[in-house]
Amino acid sequence: MCLHGCEHHKVPLVELPRAGTSHESYDVVAQIDRHSDLMKKAADAGPKYAPTAFDAYVRGRINHGPQADWLSKLELSQLHGACLTLGATICESPVHGLAHVDPDLEREFCVEGLSVLSAGPASLMACMEGLKSRPRAQRSYFSTDLGAFYVWLRAAHGDAEVQSIIDCVHAFAVQNYTMKPKKRVLGRPVPDVQRMSFETAREQSGLSVGFLKRLIRHIDNLSEAQSTALTETTPDQLSRAIVFWGGLRNLKSTAIALNVHPTQVKGLIEKGILRSIRFGTALRYVFIEDVDRLLAKAAALPELPDVGVFLPLRDHCQNQRIGLVRIITLWQEGKVGGFVRGADAIGLQAIYVPQDVDVGVRDTPTAMRDLTPLEAASYLKIGVGAIRALRDAGYLGHAKRLNADTNHRHSLITQSSIREFEARFLTLGQLATSARVAPIHLARRLDREGVPTVTCRGRHVRAYERSQVAEHEVVARSISHG
Repeated sequence: MCLHGCEHHKVPLVELPRAGTSHESYDVVAQIDRHSDLMKKAADAGPKYAPTAFDAYVRGRINHGPQADWLSKLELSQLHGACLTLGATICESPVHGLAHVDPDLEREFCVEGLSVLSAGPASLMACMEGLKSRPRAQRSYFSTDLGAFYVWLRAAHGDAEVQSIIDCVHAFAVQNYTMKPKKRVLGRPVPDVQRMSFETAREQSGLSVGFLKRLIRHIDNLSEAQSTALTETTPDQLSRAIVFWGGLRNLKSTAIALNVHPTQVKGLIEKGILRSIRFGTALRYVFIEDVDRLLAKAAALPELPDVGVFLPLRDHCQNQRIGLVRIITLWQEGKVGGFVRGADAIGLQAIYVPQDVDVGVRDTPTAMRDLTPLEAASYLKIGVGAIRALRDAGYLGHAKRLNADTNHRHSLITQSSIREFEARFLTLGQLATSARVAPIHLARRLDREGVPTVTCRGRHVRAYERSQVAEHEVVARSISHG
């Protein structure tokens, strides 16, 4: 029943029970006589009728025809159902059938619903936005957010008169909610999925939900809190994340592409030759464009000529005792040149270096920080096995540090223990460098002079106490002359 009262008599209208046949329903006198007790009870109650905006709208349509608005095609029963269910949804009141709503609540709901619908499609869109933003225990979805209004629309979506409302609700659902492929909303297919759940994105991309959120955080410059709070994504956002992920390599695949060791890849990253990125974990990823640029520059080198003396990059590094990272850095900075390309290798190992190329003074590790066993060996001019023996015997101290790339803890030789060791001992390498002689010849001389080595759990390490070296004048004199 659309009208709730008589405008002339200012009394509410009473809805009589349905008659058995339509002929009986139209016999008003017989119906009143049959339900006289109900009529008398309503008359004794005597509530005064207060006209509402909804009554005025319906009465205006009855008296003067449909208004010139987007609701003009709706029949009165459809107008009543739309306003009632939308108003009930706005007021957060469940509706279990239109015939079982309390009359006072029905008037309130109809007025609330009409105030939204009569203002046009934009007003309905804004209302649905407000319904979507309401906090609720269950996951937000258009069927739950629109409540009784959606239930009514789903039952009436086939009626031609309500298609203008269907258009509005369908567009809103497609734009604002996660949709599965081939999903239908109010009987209509979804043309293109506008939003999708992360579960669907995971199935399409093959990437975990957590990793997808970290990728999106980077490409859209989101904060960690914003990316963590994401509950859905869009096809465009997913596509950009996949494209960005496709432009990255991990350290291992980068090392294979460049034909170098992963540790050398880390060195190239530290020197700025390759860019890297992390996504909230210890793992680093290298930009493929940097790798391709480096390989393209190597491929553009002249072919190996028949004249001249050139060495493969690896052999040159071993002969000159220079790191691959350093020579590649010098090459990229334009400080060395004359490189050529061989046909019997791939990656950076295809580079041939002139034998007489000047790479300057070798980098010498300094003990300004804790050193890895390999760095400590280079600094003290002794083998890495000897460093481990000295460490295990207590001559060198060590500390556990977290490796940022692997999240594993590794052992470093402490700076303080290196200083203490240097104050007491000299290694064979240090003595040979000072005397400018080959270590093997100096070792034989020290053995002939009876200079004792350091014993580490049954192993002899060629490190000598400074006091012992000073006592043997021949050795000390040769060192001082050197």
